[in-house]
Amino acid sequence: MNQSIIFSDNEYYNDQLQQVEFQAQCQGHLIRCIISWEALKKLSEQSNTLIKANQQLALMLFDSARFDIEDLAEALINQQTFNEYGEILITP
Repeated sequence: MNQSIIFSDNEYYNDQLQQVEFQAQCQGHLIRCIISWEALKKLSEQSNTLIKANQQLALMLFDSARFDIEDLAEALINQQTFNEYGEILITP
C-alpha cells in the first residue's frame, strides 16, 4: 500500500446517481473517488441483477470490499486516470 495515498472513512451513497463516493488524499490534494453501483455489486460478488440500490446495502457492500476498492482507486490515481472533473471513477 502506498502511504502517500490516504483514504478517508467518509463514504456516502449518492442515491440519484446510484454510486458510492469517497475521498482520497494524495500529496495534499483531495481526490473525489466514485464507484458505480454495478462495479460495487461485481466486486462484492453480488451477481443478482435484481438487487436494487439503496444506501444501507450500498454502504454495507462498500465496507465489505473496502480494501479491494481502495486498491483499485490507488492504482487509478497512480496512473493519473482522472476524468474531466479530476475524479477517479471505478466502473465494471
